[in-house]
Amino acid sequence: MQSSTKINANAYVLIGGSSKRFGSPKWAAKLNGVRLIDHTWKICKVFKKRYIIGKSRHNQIKYPFLEDEIVKIQSPLNGIYSALSHSKEKWNFIISCDLPLMSSEMIRKIWANGNKSADAIVPIIKEQSNPVCAFYNQKAHLNIKKELINKNLKVLDILQLIKTDYVPINDNQKEFANMNTRKDLKGIINKSY
Repeated sequence: MQSSTKINANAYVLIGGSSKRFGSPKWAAKLNGVRLIDHTWKICKVFKKRYIIGKSRHNQIKYPFLEDEIVKIQSPLNGIYSALSHSKEKWNFIISCDLPLMSSEMIRKIWANGNKSADAIVPIIKEQSNPVCAFYNQKAHLNIKKELINKNLKVLDILQLIKTDYVPINDNQKEFANMNTRKDLKGIINKSY
């Protein structure tokens, strides 16, 4: 696949978390002078269309924005459901904005190695799946809706209910460095990769 070729999917960047552990909106945090939302938006340029999903639009967010379908539910599953409800594409990439080292190349790797007959393509790193840096097929939409209605908000539970293809990632694990606290961000800044 040529690096200039777009992935035949839409990308949805999740910013809906309350960021209680971080203390302020994670999407606005900066790494090397770049806001995380801007970094994530840039690496998703490999998709046909890109959108931000969250609870409400902040005036500092200038990108195409969608509000969560279900306002009262605080879960990445709500963001995934909102993306699939909005999209007309068969495949959709869901990414949380708290992966400051994620790259377009890694996203392409997940896509290239995924089984396109699955309902979801999810990277697995050190036996840990990452459902908020993954591809979801429209086929998963109804299952997700049922779980939300039943108040089961665990994304990992959904992955057990649908046909999930896990893509092992044995190298470049730095891309999956997650930032939930300011200490995590400081660790990422201070770590030499």
